[in-house]
Amino acid sequence: MKKYRLFLLFLLFSSGLIAQQTDSFSPMQDVEALKVEIKKVSENTQSIQSDFIQEKHLSMLEEVIVSRGHFLFRKENDVRWEYSSPINYAIVIYDGKFRIKNDEKISEFDIRSNALFQQINKMIVTAIRGDFVDNPEFEASFFESGKQYRVNLKALNKQVAEMLAGIEIFFSKETLAVERVMFIEPGEDYTNIIFNNRKVNIEITDKQFELTND
Repeated sequence: MKKYRLFLLFLLFSSGLIAQQTDSFSPMQDVEALKVEIKKVSENTQSIQSDFIQEKHLSMLEEVIVSRGHFLFRKENDVRWEYSSPINYAIVIYDGKFRIKNDEKISEFDIRSNALFQQINKMIVTAIRGDFVDNPEFEASFFESGKQYRVNLKALNKQVAEMLAGIEIFFSKETLAVERVMFIEPGEDYTNIIFNNRKVNIEITDKQFELTND
């Protein structure tokens, strides 16, 4: 189990930096109406393509490190995170497998054979799609500012909660698109991922989830 714990920490909290949140959020009053709209958007989202900036804050370091890359999602659960700076690194969730490419080395893990990997997969897809409405595996709290909605998620799975204190998902009030996701570790460390150049419901092929040594 120790190797899976280390893998999860590396997967979710690889290099980055945190931007300060200046918007002021307050608890939402009409949560049920927002849930209906979020669920509608999630159900109608077949694919997402986006660039991202990943920002990481570590309490042990004064500076923060920025990573950049490209992201693909295809319904139901196909995901590709590909880092292009400062290192080339790719994580693919496809066909029941976690595949990782670090330089020329490709590692593979079977999601279906490990309950913790299944939880990790659900958590990542939930954060990306905003597919958490009435999800019994998360406790959700809803907030709003002038321009955004924010949903705070707490994983109810004990193993996941020991490694991840919470997830904060930021939605555009205008489009309900996920603009930013923050992963918060127990303690003071956290990772911020900002999505840009987002395209929805475009064609994404199986080939785009393949990892090769080329």
